[in-house]
Amino acid sequence: MDSETLIARLLDRKWAKLQSQIPYVFNNSDYFRSRFRAAGVDDPRDIRTLEDFRALPIMMDKASHRQSQLDSLEAHGHPFGMHLCVPKEKIIHVAATSGTTGHPTFYTYTRRDLEITQKIFADMFDVATIRPGDTVYTAFGLSLWLAGVTIVLGLEAYGATPVPVGAEAGPTKILQYLKLTRPRVLMGTPSLLSHLIERAPAEIDCEVGDLGVEVLFCGGEPGAGIPAIRDRLTGAYGAKIYDITGGAWHNGTISCASADYHGMHQMGDDYSFRWDLVDPETKKPLPLADGTVGEVVQTGLEYEAGPAFRYAIGDIIRLRAGECPGCGRVGTRMEILGRTDDILNLKGVKVYPASVKEVVSEFQPDISGQVQILLDAPPPRVEPPLQVRVEAGETLRDGDRAALAKRIEDRIHNVLSIRARIELVDFGTIGRSNLKTKLLVVRGAD
Repeated sequence: MDSETLIARLLDRKWAKLQSQIPYVFNNSDYFRSRFRAAGVDDPRDIRTLEDFRALPIMMDKASHRQSQLDSLEAHGHPFGMHLCVPKEKIIHVAATSGTTGHPTFYTYTRRDLEITQKIFADMFDVATIRPGDTVYTAFGLSLWLAGVTIVLGLEAYGATPVPVGAEAGPTKILQYLKLTRPRVLMGTPSLLSHLIERAPAEIDCEVGDLGVEVLFCGGEPGAGIPAIRDRLTGAYGAKIYDITGGAWHNGTISCASADYHGMHQMGDDYSFRWDLVDPETKKPLPLADGTVGEVVQTGLEYEAGPAFRYAIGDIIRLRAGECPGCGRVGTRMEILGRTDDILNLKGVKVYPASVKEVVSEFQPDISGQVQILLDAPPPRVEPPLQVRVEAGETLRDGDRAALAKRIEDRIHNVLSIRARIELVDFGTIGRSNLKTKLLVVRGAD
């Protein structure tokens, strides 16, 4: 099936579900009803086509999500938002994300929402060759985070055996439990799993490749899709690696294990419109075709509790459709290119921080893989050259540093068309994070 036919069929299925979801959110939430009316829609039946739906304005983003929570806390005594479409008593599960602000946004689930989430997780586990009965070590952050308790519940429902130590335990305890439990599957952020490679010999007197891990299930930050980082992780652990997103509003994506990265397969296409793309500046809908790049406006197609509906989640993605060159699976895939709130503009040249990290990562093992982009003010405007702090590899000789910095600067200029100034620092200088590693650092910011 060609990509155009595939996308047309998927859009037909999404529109069939939207014809129920549109009146559902309109009739069950004052928040959404007011957004419709502000857009000139007094009756949900006035949205007659998918084009009508895609022409609606964005109805929520992270800022308005948080404001909705504050409003419901004041009005109803709970922080789950004025956009909630069910009575609070029907919420059986809560997750959250803090993003880059540190302020949580809550995701609420009815029993049916959670059951569908677990079905999508099961499909992702199946792609990652996780089997019922497998011991799965979960080193994502626990607490309320989407990759924490929610994914542990999904593993239990699937029939696997999660070991939920969590990233909060720190590298010493994580490695001790890994050596003790010998899991087939290890879940965590790429930066944490990379950090464990460095720490294992001193902490548990062996290499991570001696632990018997066969599957790395990574998410939460760029890395698992970057060739140099993928090669470092798969080489050290002797395992296959899968790049994932998932958990919120029936979104779930996972890469295949091919040597080359081809983006992440959509597992929730029947339940979430994850690739409704708009122009990041005008917010106008873009034609949906293989290769389209745009900002995501997400909508849950059957979500009950606090649905995403015309929600600008901040991701910039490239849509892929058709047969995957890596595994042959037919469907849609996405490549996350960056976020609307971290794009850098250097004299008219727009660059995503993840792209800088990808170029710098090519120089491993001369560098450790730890990178920071230093800014004098929040993005997007940056006065060139871009200041990039790069941690030297453990065995890099002092006399080789100047030449290496110049090579990295030249490579960034050739690939990204920007000027950069590389500051090479000693191995171990850049702090490691057990959760998401902060790539952008604004000097003087709290």
